[in-house]
Amino acid sequence: MFGIALVTLVVVMLLSLVSGIRQSLELAADPRVWIVLSRGINSEAESYLPREQFDILRTRPEIATNDGADSLISGELVVPFNAAIKRPANQFYPATLRGVNAVARLVHPKLKVIEGHWPSPGRQEMAIGRKLLQKFPELGIGTTFRYGHRNWTIVGVIADAGSVRESEFWTDLDVLEQDAHFQNGFSSLHVVLKPGMEESFERALTADARITADLFNERDYYAEQALVADRLRILVVVVSAIIGLGAAFGGMNTMYAAVLRRARELGVLRALGFGRGSVILSILVESELLALAGGLLGIVAALALMFVTGFDQHMLSIGALTFSSRFSLSACTGGIFSAFLVGAAGGLLPAARAAHMSVSESLRL
Repeated sequence: MFGIALVTLVVVMLLSLVSGIRQSLELAADPRVWIVLSRGINSEAESYLPREQFDILRTRPEIATNDGADSLISGELVVPFNAAIKRPANQFYPATLRGVNAVARLVHPKLKVIEGHWPSPGRQEMAIGRKLLQKFPELGIGTTFRYGHRNWTIVGVIADAGSVRESEFWTDLDVLEQDAHFQNGFSSLHVVLKPGMEESFERALTADARITADLFNERDYYAEQALVADRLRILVVVVSAIIGLGAAFGGMNTMYAAVLRRARELGVLRALGFGRGSVILSILVESELLALAGGLLGIVAALALMFVTGFDQHMLSIGALTFSSRFSLSACTGGIFSAFLVGAAGGLLPAARAAHMSVSESLRL
């Protein structure tokens, strides 16, 4: 039971990390918003859209407007950035620096400045995501540093319901374009479309020879980015299988001992007419009940460990994504499922041994 509890503990902890990654990406998705990237590219960091294409698209009638005035299309520039910029030169922490104009706050309405103010147009100012600030407290409001050819100042902290945008720095687009030498173009366009106009807008992208771009809904785009979580889930399965194998052998020894201790009782049951299937089922049920107890113990231990160590508050990272673990129903389900698998593996062979013992041999023991 304690061996299965250990397996469950490891599975729950690892799946909590996977849930944290998926949540950070999924919370950024707004089904109203569509992302335009250069054709054949599925990452903002690798995309480039000339300003001429932006000028063509922003007049499209499919794009929603703000009170009938400004088109809700946000040209955005994404460049790599070292979040450890105030730490020793040998330290590097990949992050994303995003340049935007004022319309970006209308396109991404969940994004809020929770401390300080938004970077002013034309000034060397940045806002830092809340998750990054937790990991790099030295980058609080008022911090200055050298980046590119300018001295920059942190003037605000942004939050976006815990999404991946809290892993980014945001600044004024025009200033960043000059410093990043990325003039006359964008990495991506974030567009709010009128309801029911999605197909029309997508046809416009393919029909106009001047435009070389693809359209993605934010939900689909971030689901594609979340594939890294699926790869980590495979790692969870491998690690769990290695640990579970040892727990299964331990459980198998225990159940073999239980079968030998009860050989006479099993012989009596067989003599009374109980079939092999009934004997196998009884041993497997006992094994799975022990597994369930171990699984519940493992979940409780995982919760206690997270609470004592503050594990769910620590900021972790994969690439430019900063996240924290998230205890979830899927993590609990995965832990219980792994416990049942180990219980079945540990009880099946002893159950078969019990079922195939001869009645006369059992009664003599």
